[in-house]
Amino acid sequence: MASSLLLPGCDSSSVPLRLGTNVWPGYEPLYLAREQGYLNPDDVKLVELPSATDVMDALRLGHLEAGALTLDEVLTLVAEGEQLSVILVFDISAGADVVMARTGIEGVSDLAGHTIAVETTAVGALMLKSALEMGELKAEDIKVVHLPLTDHLKAFRAKRIDAAVTFYPYAADLEKAGAHKIFDSSAIEGQIVDVLAVRSDLLSSRKRDIESLLKAYYQALADITNHPQAMLPMLNKRLQLSAEEVPHILDGLILPDYKANLELLSGHPSKLDRSAQTLSEVMARQRLLARPLFIDKLTFSFELEGMQ
Repeated sequence: MASSLLLPGCDSSSVPLRLGTNVWPGYEPLYLAREQGYLNPDDVKLVELPSATDVMDALRLGHLEAGALTLDEVLTLVAEGEQLSVILVFDISAGADVVMARTGIEGVSDLAGHTIAVETTAVGALMLKSALEMGELKAEDIKVVHLPLTDHLKAFRAKRIDAAVTFYPYAADLEKAGAHKIFDSSAIEGQIVDVLAVRSDLLSSRKRDIESLLKAYYQALADITNHPQAMLPMLNKRLQLSAEEVPHILDGLILPDYKANLELLSGHPSKLDRSAQTLSEVMARQRLLARPLFIDKLTFSFELEGMQ
């Protein structure tokens, strides 16, 4: 879909590729790349939005050419008819998504009879389903309240909820309010993935800009790996965690490098294509999709010159 903001007769390559994100530790290397000067603003413009829902809406309206989203959010857009390709895996959640609960609820089995807040997303549904299975509970054993992440803290303080399915940095606010972790995504490692999706028709027409973006991202990722003490405070500019929390910004996340991304995105079907097919079936069972998608080729891998 062409951008609604382009002037008539304007070559799309003459304006920056607009990439939308919300605040999430796994996306912050993009902003580090911008801070370090690796990301050319003439090629790519990072658009900061309040939530993943806003990123999805902006993609629907043609106000973005790319978006940082969870894989299930990409599948939701694809099911609506958006032509998107996944070109990067930012992170794999291995403990970063959590269930937080108030004092007295010491384990998942103690959730019986209590109220838990969860967003209406596949990640929320998957986390809740997995937690309940671990606690040997059924859906009818708890009361589920569908709330956006930004409302969890207020509801917790008002004692309208006893627990929440959330992630950092929101989990840190709940922890300060007296909640503690009773379940995390390390129990279902590999099932929650954050990705970069771009409009499929731009893979060739904006190839240079996309490659520039990917190289900038991997350069920032290398900085984090090689100089974590210097880079972590820079990653915290948008997250705004406390000084004590800064060293733990990326805890619970696996950040695939260039080689790992090639392994995930290459092939037909790719490893991520297969994961997406399975996830679409989970989403259909949870009634988050009308029916499972047929994933033919969702992923696209760029072999970048000078990268190994």
